[in-house]
Amino acid sequence: MAREAFDFLLLGGGLASATAAETLRREGAVGTIGILSAEEFPPYHRPRLSKQYLVGTSSDVDILVHPVDYYRQHNIKLILGMDVVGVDPSAKTVRTSDGSEIEYGKLLIATGASPRRLGVPGADKAGVCYLRRKSECDAVREMAKPGRKAVILGTSFLGMEIALSLLELGLEVTMLDVGERVLPHVESEPISAFFQRHAESKGATVLLGDTVSEVLGDDHVTGVRTVAGIELACDIVLVSIGVEPATHFLDDSGIVLDDGFVAVDDRLRSNVPDVFAAGDVTRFYDPVFRCRRHIEHWDNAVRQGRLAARNMLGQRRRYDEVSYFFCEMGELGFDMLGIPEGASEWVSRGKLEDGSYTLFYLRDEVPRAIFSMGRPPGEIRVAEGLIRYRVNIEHYKERLGDPAYLLDKIPMQNVLILQGGGALGAFECGVIRALEEENVYPDIVAGVSIGALNGAIVAGNPRHASKALHAFWNDLTVVAPPLPFEEMRRAAVAGQILTFGVPKFFKPRWMPPFDLLTPWTGYYDTSPMRKLIADYVDFPSLKNSPVRLLVGAVNVTTAQMEVFDSYVDDLTPDHILASGSLPPGFSWTMVNGTPYWDGGIVSNSPLDLVLDRCGPDGKQVYIVDLFEGEAPLPGNMIEVLARRDEVLYSERVRSDLRTREMMDAYRSMINVIVSGISPVDRAKIMRHPRYIQLMGDGFANEITRFQRPRRPGEASSRDYDFSDESIRYLQDEGYALVKRTLAQTSKAGVTATPKASAALEQIKDAEAAAGTSSTGKSHSGADAILQGLAQADAQAAVARTPPRKKPSRKATS
Repeated sequence: MAREAFDFLLLGGGLASATAAETLRREGAVGTIGILSAEEFPPYHRPRLSKQYLVGTSSDVDILVHPVDYYRQHNIKLILGMDVVGVDPSAKTVRTSDGSEIEYGKLLIATGASPRRLGVPGADKAGVCYLRRKSECDAVREMAKPGRKAVILGTSFLGMEIALSLLELGLEVTMLDVGERVLPHVESEPISAFFQRHAESKGATVLLGDTVSEVLGDDHVTGVRTVAGIELACDIVLVSIGVEPATHFLDDSGIVLDDGFVAVDDRLRSNVPDVFAAGDVTRFYDPVFRCRRHIEHWDNAVRQGRLAARNMLGQRRRYDEVSYFFCEMGELGFDMLGIPEGASEWVSRGKLEDGSYTLFYLRDEVPRAIFSMGRPPGEIRVAEGLIRYRVNIEHYKERLGDPAYLLDKIPMQNVLILQGGGALGAFECGVIRALEEENVYPDIVAGVSIGALNGAIVAGNPRHASKALHAFWNDLTVVAPPLPFEEMRRAAVAGQILTFGVPKFFKPRWMPPFDLLTPWTGYYDTSPMRKLIADYVDFPSLKNSPVRLLVGAVNVTTAQMEVFDSYVDDLTPDHILASGSLPPGFSWTMVNGTPYWDGGIVSNSPLDLVLDRCGPDGKQVYIVDLFEGEAPLPGNMIEVLARRDEVLYSERVRSDLRTREMMDAYRSMINVIVSGISPVDRAKIMRHPRYIQLMGDGFANEITRFQRPRRPGEASSRDYDFSDESIRYLQDEGYALVKRTLAQTSKAGVTATPKASAALEQIKDAEAAAGTSSTGKSHSGADAILQGLAQADAQAAVARTPPRKKPSRKATS
């Protein structure tokens, strides 16, 4: 038999594998992909087994993750009805139950979990059922006839869903659990009591504090006896008492297990190279809650399958999502986000009895989880951000319980975007000094080229970066010769730098010692900067800094922009130098054997990197623009070259109105469609995680730009003019612009600084109490004020999309 081989082999026929295969193809994987599954049926949505499929409202086609033809069309091979019995990472092979071996390049373990078996006398009788696979559900459907009796062991999420489904089919249902309340994982006695009453109102009998000791009957179950001595007659026993990881085949593989689950890091990598794991089979490191976790949710399988695929392609992403779980019990259902365990304070919003309710779980004034039933998708999306970014809500708790209070009034993350521009980066130094004076500190800083150098110092010196930046730029300064005219001084400094370089930044390759044997790939050597930046940044400490650093660089061999992330990568000076290796002046910088050029070649304003890595919304963004978008027509070749650089490196962040309009149009269409179905079905759709994530707007991002103005007669040497005179001018200019811009936005009554906004909020509260408001201008009126300010001062440009009433405030780290 010929040995099969796949570039990407995915073990398990569940949602994580199917999502990973889809993502691999979508992200450009050109190799072979195989999915190995023990089941005879293609990958399907397991949560529907206890609900729609069990009651017969969904067919076996409806539950498929992808149509069967999808796999053929995307060159994904399904190997069904085949168990994996062993893995040999050294040989990169998998052994299967038919005795064959399959080779792999990258392996994903997504075999899920198996139901924990009932360990009492009679547990092997016919009629004792589990509900993990479609074949098991088919067997239950065959037995679940109206008038029959069922005993369900376990009253957690799955047990409660099965109970309500069997009641809908006309069975008599008794629920039995050793615990003291149903749904214990919601960590709320009122919620548990509410859903117990709901199940009992539908006809269920709930017995708590007891469990089965024996299954009665001959070959087929006729009843159960409990530890308390109660005998319950029944035709079916459905066991839902937990799961065990399906990892028996990993014995002797060398792959580390944690309590039976595959132990992976925040990138879903196992301890073995090229072996990843996703979904129910994993115990992973969760950077949001800073602990190791195991999750058995639909949404977790989707997200981990997607992220594992991207990391199998070398994208180096971490799993920092907030876990979702949705549960349906007949017409009622809810969403659970985060970790409810360990909360020390709870805030209720709305009423359970009204079907519109949220419970916030807090610890140290920071949301850890929410329970949500019947609340708007946008509110859930915002709450997800509060959990993900560990936002301190101490000053908002009193309002949190008001269902009418909009959560997007709570500030989220500050983001600082720093462009590349050589010596013009001194302008950013002044900007940061002014922001710190206004108590505006970034949670995330993203930089390219000189912006990466400045950003590394900001992340390495949180909350007091301006002092370090000032010293750093002093080290780069070149003293201008004492010539009588400015033009002469500029020309002299430009000639000096072009000939001799900047001592602590770069040196020309034509200066001794010569290297005549190695072909030049750049005119200057940047090794002096490697030492200088290490003096200002403790690189090993960046992973624990409250400021996350993102740096963009271009892979020379693939022409793709790549991201170096301080919360993912072990950053070194070379990562920062790579972002500033602008050809032909500087050669590429090697990072882990890969050559990189300046990230500004592709994008000089890395806001897209932030939104991709750190979430698409909930941010107050400050962008420093070093190159103006508009300029007079060049008059000579020198001005043509200078203008070319402005066009290449100018800020490219745009408010994509067409994309926004299209999204709003789709949301409107979906709302129209959803409004035409029954209220019960509409509620079920609206609590699905995918609906919440797509239809919930969440926080809007707010963008403030600090545009460096063009100086009259600006020289083409501006980006390598490191003269003391020019550096001081740029620093003072950046400082003054921020002060002026924030003062203007404060005067306009829009987001400015925490100091100004705090005062503004107090005024609003007082006016609200008096029944008046002097700040009730429409958004269009505020925009008009901003436009007027921008025209009055060409040195300030503020872009807002759309406005929020309060500024971002530093999230708790």
